Amino acid sequence: MKKETLLLIGACAMFFIAGYSMNDAAVSLPKYKVAVVDVSKVMENSKDIRDLKLSQDKQLKELETLISKAQNEIANTQDQTQAIKLETDYRKEIETKRDQIDEEYSKKIVQITTDIKNVISAQAKKTDYNLVLPTGMVISGGEDITENVIRNMK
Repeated sequence: MKKETLLLIGACAMFFIAGYSMNDAAVSLPKYKVAVVDVSKVMENSKDIRDLKLSQDKQLKELETLISKAQNEIANTQDQTQAIKLETDYRKEIETKRDQIDEEYSKKIVQITTDIKNVISAQAKKTDYNLVLPTGMVISGGEDITENVIRNMK
């Protein structure tokens, strides 16, 4: 009986020490702070995005004007050969301008997106967040830093 009691006390002591060690390790693990950002709201409030939209609208209106001019000129040309040549020339010019608009837009949107990511990252580091997720990916939790990001973009 004494041998069994000693074994039981020894086993309890080992479990206590093991449990205490695991609790100590769990307490010493780093705490993670998680933030969330409404990226679409940030994009809506971005001055750079608004400027890009205005610029693109202006360029698209210019392209529409060119298309109208081409249609009128082609329609008013009596010579069929001349009309085909005009249509080919205008088609190339319109495609070139459209490609330039698309390329310029793509480059600017990549730059703006990079700038926004940098602002979000800087805000996260400044406030000691370990992880920042878009609000659409988070069901629950995380501190919303959207307004801080928007303020820091201006």
